[in-house]
Amino acid sequence: MSATTVARRYAEAMADVAIARNQVDQIDAELRTFAEMLRQSRELAQVFASPVLPQADKGKVLEALIARTRPGTFTANLLRTMLTNYRLPLVAEVYEQYRRIINERRGVVVAEVTTAQPLAQAEQAQLGQRLQAITGKRVEFQFKTDPALIGGVVTRIGSVIYDGSVRTQLQEIEQRLKTGTRD
Repeated sequence: MSATTVARRYAEAMADVAIARNQVDQIDAELRTFAEMLRQSRELAQVFASPVLPQADKGKVLEALIARTRPGTFTANLLRTMLTNYRLPLVAEVYEQYRRIINERRGVVVAEVTTAQPLAQAEQAQLGQRLQAITGKRVEFQFKTDPALIGGVVTRIGSVIYDGSVRTQLQEIEQRLKTGTRD
């Protein structure tokens, strides 16, 4: 079974609990915190991934982290269950799947927007309206800048990419000039 499939199963269970208990945002924050700890500390990630260290020692480390971060009962139980099933190294993937599932259930899509320079608030609002009209869903943004784009916007929603960058337009013009085609 793939890591994504396993992570999705844990995430679906947590999403069900989070929605039933009205703790979506709390569990989101707790999972994000733990996933970030493992991302930022390679040593900590290696502890939980190590086949050499006994589960009892890993359990002590996990309990110390739970005592320090104080997640809610459901998040703490999820982490303990993942440790017991040797799945704790997948917590970042579980968090990503959880976010995806919650967004699906709320009718939200995440748009990764890359621009040459940061967009003004008015431009962000206009882009949000356009994307909402295209998708029929509420849009949550993740903004990045890449000066190599020269200008314009590249937007990714799921696997669909809308590329309106000047860089791409220049590349298309260059290709047409090389092949001698006209539009």
